[in-house]
This record gives sequence, structure tokens and C-alpha cells, in this order.
Amino acid sequence: MRIARLNVPGIVHHLIWRFVDRSWFFTDDDERAAYLKRLGRALDDSDWRCLGYAVMSNHVHMALIAGEEPLARWSRRVHTPFARWMNERHGRLGPLFSDRAKDHALASARTATLLAYIHNNPVRAGVAPRAEDSGWTSHRAYLGLADTPRWLHVAEGLRLAGFATGAELAAYTHADAGVVDGAAVDAVARAVKPRGAVIVATPDESTVPLVMRPFARIRPDPRAVVELACTMLGVPAADVRSRNRGPRFVEARRVIIHAGRLVGLTGADLASVLGISEQAVSKIARHSEAPAICERVVERIADHLRIEGKFSPSLGGSVNSPS
Repeated sequence: MRIARLNVPGIVHHLIWRFVDRSWFFTDDDERAAYLKRLGRALDDSDWRCLGYAVMSNHVHMALIAGEEPLARWSRRVHTPFARWMNERHGRLGPLFSDRAKDHALASARTATLLAYIHNNPVRAGVAPRAEDSGWTSHRAYLGLADTPRWLHVAEGLRLAGFATGAELAAYTHADAGVVDGAAVDAVARAVKPRGAVIVATPDESTVPLVMRPFARIRPDPRAVVELACTMLGVPAADVRSRNRGPRFVEARRVIIHAGRLVGLTGADLASVLGISEQAVSKIARHSEAPAICERVVERIADHLRIEGKFSPSLGGSVNSPS
């Protein structure tokens, strides 16, 4: 079952669509122009704003600011008619795009990095010596070397990237033409996935800002919840994890279970760190009230998670990628 996308309006997104089997379907500039024409029509009727693009032979990159309209709704208005047109042109049947877009949300402060990454795609692919030598991206529009489509928001892209002119963006792009360490990016994605429904930034980030989806949760380390609650209650954590049935320890387990549930821990998480069964966790949660101290425990956990938008090492580790 697919999880529905919940895009956050106003957040910059890096979207990547790939063709079936990574095949090279774009064979000439006419096909790229046909794709961009359909993209423009769809964006004209949408509240998403495009900051940049790269239309490569076997995939497409876009930098867009999300609107209220669901991504799938406007992208279907691009890809369905374009796939039909390409199939007729090449005498083929079946889907053109392999799946829905790969979607990275990122802080607007990273817009310069994102635009440089997208505009340098032809350079990394070896089809152009410099970004401005390729007509496959929006880079030439930023430099005034090509017409700017009505749906391409160059001024907003420069502002978010922190540049006054396209020349400044070009200088930054030239300096950022290196090869992306895909293994490091994948390692970061694997590291943050267990924390909850968070999305990592664009693939050339070395430090990944975490962007929350609506209703998503960053789940702290269950062991940290135990340690924090026990410290506040003055109870040894080792005894709470034992079979000791003294009133202080029973109460501590009750606090940990209720506080843990409030911050998004599952029954399995809590059972594992307390050394009891999931059924026992469920029974305590159902048949007892949350002690007043649970609110203080939750506030302390939230304070740790708010620090600069990163995970506290004591509550789940750093978001820095491996060197």
C-alpha cells in the first residue's frame, strides 16, 4: 500500500522522475520542448512554482515550491498526455515513467545548492563542459541567454538562493560541479528513516535538514525516555527494567508507558526497553490514567528534539552524514 504524499505548502521540493528501465526516451530538443510545454500548462493551472529544471535523456529534475494542490494532481496533467504523445511518436505501448516522483523536501536556505545540482546534471553526465553550454536546463534562463518561460520563477529562485544576479548563481554553479557521493546520501536516508515520517534533503547535501510532513512525528530513542523518566522520578533505570514490583517501580513503568505513547513510541518499543510483553504495555495504557508528571517528561523530550531542528545525540543521534 502506498502512503499518500502530504506536501507542505511553501516548502522547496526537489522532484525526480525517471523513465521506465532508465531508458533514454528523450532523443531530441523537440521532445524536450514538448515536455516543457505541457509542464507550463500544468503549472499555469496550479499553485506550485517552478524554480528550476533539468530535462535529461532518461530522467527529469525539478525544483519547485509546493502549493496547496497535491503533487500528483498537477503532475498527471503533464505526464499522462506527454506519455501518450511519446508513445504515438515512437510506436510504443505502456507507461513512460517508472513511478511517481522521488521527492526531497529541503530548507529554502539550500536553494542555491539545489539549483546548482540540477543545472550541473548535463556536466556530470558528460554532455556539456559547463552548465551554461546546455539547453536542457533552466540555467541559461537565469543568465539571460534564453527566454524565460512564464512559469519559471527566476527572480524568486535567485532570492531564495541568496544571489542578486544570474552571474552570481553561475559562479556558484561552476564551483559546485563535483560528483555527488550517492553512498553517503543513502546512508543518511537509512539513518533518519527509523526516526519517523521525515524526508531528507536534496542528494548533494552533506548535512541533511529534516522537514516534517503534516502529522508526522520524530520518534525519540525509547531508552532515552526511560532514562529521562527515571531521573525525574529518582528511580534506578535498571530496577525499572527488572521484575521488581515495588510501588515506585510500578509507578515508574506507568509514567514511561504513558509518556512514551504521547511521543509516538509503539507498544513494541516500550515492551522492549521495559522487558515486559506488548500485552502488558497495552493493559497498563488502557487501564490506568497518565500521571501528571508525564507532561513534564514529554516537555523535556520535546525540548531535546527542538534543538536547532536536529536530533539530540542522547535522543536518537545526529543527522550528519558519514564522512
